[in-house]
Amino acid sequence: MSKRKQTARLILFLTLFTMHTKLLYGAGGASVGNVSGSQVVVSWNNSDSKTLSAQTAVEDTYPKVAPASKDWTICIGAGAILSPAFVGSSDYQLMAVPALKVTYRNTFFASVEDGVGYAVINQHGWRAGPIAKIAFGRKEDGDNPFRIAGGKTSALRGLGNVATTLEVGGFAEYRWSSISTKIGLRKGLNGHEGLVGDLSVKYTRTSQSLSPMTSSPLVVSFGPRLTVVDATYNKAFFGINADQAVNSGLPRYRPSGGVLSYGVGSLIVVPIRKQLSATFLAGYDRLTGDAGSSPLVSERGSPNQGMFGVLLSYEFGFDSR
Repeated sequence: MSKRKQTARLILFLTLFTMHTKLLYGAGGASVGNVSGSQVVVSWNNSDSKTLSAQTAVEDTYPKVAPASKDWTICIGAGAILSPAFVGSSDYQLMAVPALKVTYRNTFFASVEDGVGYAVINQHGWRAGPIAKIAFGRKEDGDNPFRIAGGKTSALRGLGNVATTLEVGGFAEYRWSSISTKIGLRKGLNGHEGLVGDLSVKYTRTSQSLSPMTSSPLVVSFGPRLTVVDATYNKAFFGINADQAVNSGLPRYRPSGGVLSYGVGSLIVVPIRKQLSATFLAGYDRLTGDAGSSPLVSERGSPNQGMFGVLLSYEFGFDSR
């Protein structure tokens, strides 16, 4: 089997498993909103890619409604998120968001936001190991299959498509009391083929007195985040070559690497019933560096990227034996 076919099959598997959403669809890696994460979606830590959109995720921000003694914990749900049509867009779209997260003994994890990973190191507050993520690309027609409201943007006309990317790399996380910090570095094997690095710090607090349920606490989490990319990544999403300049009417632009965005993400998890909870997400990211200076952003978009979302999720667990 050729390397290309193997990569394609792995991409298909991860895509079907994670049910990735437009949070990362618009950015192809760094989600804006990545609640990139602090990035979003049913894994609350901040990243992805999508960082930007819901880009980070910390497992402890999930309401622990499933029995703590269970080997496997599964969280499924759906919701709606209002976010830019693509990273750098000034047009907003409302998207339906499927959500899924699976963990095994705080070692293996698979989620919409975090991808699929395994904590080789898992002790004394540290977790670290390999990770693989799917970053959806960007379509020139400005549409995506999850859009339920908001028009298709015309800002991408003449710029072509950016293919869906399989990103592989590693992560490291340290948690101390209510503070957690996470860093990740991934390389695109296809699609944008660039390097993406994420750094986030989160403060998480639980409150039983504010919770509508006596058996489960209300969870509040917030913190800053930063996404760094290389020149290859920036060229794929913010560069404009000679042909694209002719087709789009934008001036040629050859960006370098550096800081892609900085921002803050927050979420509130409200228990509704046993094993059922509602999550409210909000985030803001500012595109900077060569990405923020791209004609795509300065002439057809905006460096200011905001997002808001609501998710409903159900959590349960079971033992492997």
